[in-house]
Amino acid sequence: MTTEAPAAAPGTAGPVDPRHLTRLLAWMSPGFPIGGYTYSHGIEYAVEAGRVRDRESLVSWIEAILLHGAGWTDAVLFAAAARAVRRDDEAALRWAAERADAMRGSSELALESAAQGTAFLSTVGATWPPVGLERWAAVLADTGRPPAHAVAVAVVTACAGMDPGAALCAFLHGFAANLVSAGVRLVPLGQTDGQRAIARLDPVLHRVASDALAADPADLGSRAPLVDWAAMSHETQYTRLFRS
Repeated sequence: MTTEAPAAAPGTAGPVDPRHLTRLLAWMSPGFPIGGYTYSHGIEYAVEAGRVRDRESLVSWIEAILLHGAGWTDAVLFAAAARAVRRDDEAALRWAAERADAMRGSSELALESAAQGTAFLSTVGATWPPVGLERWAAVLADTGRPPAHAVAVAVVTACAGMDPGAALCAFLHGFAANLVSAGVRLVPLGQTDGQRAIARLDPVLHRVASDALAADPADLGSRAPLVDWAAMSHETQYTRLFRS
């Protein structure tokens, strides 16, 4: 006897097709060749300035990014881009792509998003492109702007027919895990502390994903000035390991 998985509540991730799950695991993996490991989102300067100094302060810093900074804005724009593809609305995708490119607090945060987005689209296109990706990639190219990472992942996963909640959670998990990895190397912390940090952040990213899927475009915006300050200060940091 078999039973169906329960339906997901509105704004949350539903049951994931196993074929989609393996692709999400691959695409959001640190080993996927988009260079994510080279970016710290300003955490390198936050460590230098003493703002991030242990596991607790690292978790607090990344939690603020997820709730109030690029985590939130990227989540809202991810939801908008995925919705545009599902509704066959090219104008809505251009709207999301233009705002995702513009809403960066510093030149290096813009580079972090654009470089990873460009690499993500290129790599997926060369390996296992979903049906329709060529068309929607052309729409992004026509904006004359590099694709933000969040928008690129949203377009690819929507073309693949993936549940938007599951795809957005996977994206936010990859984003948060990459920042934790940077903190583990910079503070430094042990690998177990890194996993404790990811565990603490897991309910936060699910909350952000749920809220973003139900958000109105008017909810778009950020309020994480210390993160932007750290990212801008990082541009002139004397010694550095990371690109942002």
